[in-house]
Amino acid sequence: MPYAILRTKKLKSVAGILGSGRHTFREMPTPNSTGAPNLHVGGASSAADLVSAVLAKLPERRRKGAVLCIEYLITASPEAFVRHGGYIPDTGGYFDRAIAWLKARHGGSNIVSAAVHLDERTPHLIAYVLPLTTDGRLSARDFLGGAAKLRKMHTDFDHWCGKPFGLSRGIEGAKATHQKVGQYYQSLAAPEPVIWRSDLAAAAIGIKTPNYKALLLGAKTSIIQATLQRAVAEVLHRRQAALDRQAVELRQAQRALEDREIKLEGRVDGLAEVDRALKLAVLTADRERTRADQLSERVSALNQVVFEGGRGCGTTLKPANHLFDGVS
Repeated sequence: MPYAILRTKKLKSVAGILGSGRHTFREMPTPNSTGAPNLHVGGASSAADLVSAVLAKLPERRRKGAVLCIEYLITASPEAFVRHGGYIPDTGGYFDRAIAWLKARHGGSNIVSAAVHLDERTPHLIAYVLPLTTDGRLSARDFLGGAAKLRKMHTDFDHWCGKPFGLSRGIEGAKATHQKVGQYYQSLAAPEPVIWRSDLAAAAIGIKTPNYKALLLGAKTSIIQATLQRAVAEVLHRRQAALDRQAVELRQAQRALEDREIKLEGRVDGLAEVDRALKLAVLTADRERTRADQLSERVSALNQVVFEGGRGCGTTLKPANHLFDGVS
């Protein structure tokens, strides 16, 4: 009886995401691969792209040691697929429904990348999903925490994805030990080479046996992986340093703008004082001008009176304004 298979793996570090991505994007030797093309969904086209995409979507504030990404492995018993005499096609159908189930569970924007591997014995879907809650928290516990949540997840997956294709759910509460994603890959891959003294003796005289070649290949793979991890760590370090410098520059620019704003406010206050002083001076000048006009009118009236009085007496009198000659 074919079964629906769903496995999850918590990726808590950049190195973990990078290592998983290198397998998914075939950037490391995969002995059991037939070389057939795989299908990739999403913007990531390499392990480095995957890491960048995950980091770009992570919230700024998260607890130390938080799960950065959940890796989903979705497949079925080999006999369920057409290539093994079953009725489920290698692509489409089952995997399309699985993607729709992941979108409903996590939200489409949180599915960073997905791939259907067709180059191994059994087709399987690999999906990288951010465990973001509806309120923006990074919490794998909300999705995978506890036996009850895991049972509910498997039941829900079986209902929406397994049953429509005639697949059975594993026995609920069974004591069987489930394989982790990494262990599942190891079961698909070729066994680790066993090195005998004869292999080493042959290598000493320049003959490389298959076991010795496999050992060298594994060593080279480890070196390449370590080199890539260091390169990614260096890039991330430089990026963080650049962001820190930008933050310092922005703070300095902000302080400069605040200082300039304070100076401008002082100038505005000074201009306001000058404006008030000018208004007071204009007001005072208007008052003085009014008083001068009034005084001039009084002098003119007095001159008229003096002139009329002098003409009646036959005496020529000086205008009254001459009374003010010599008086400052």
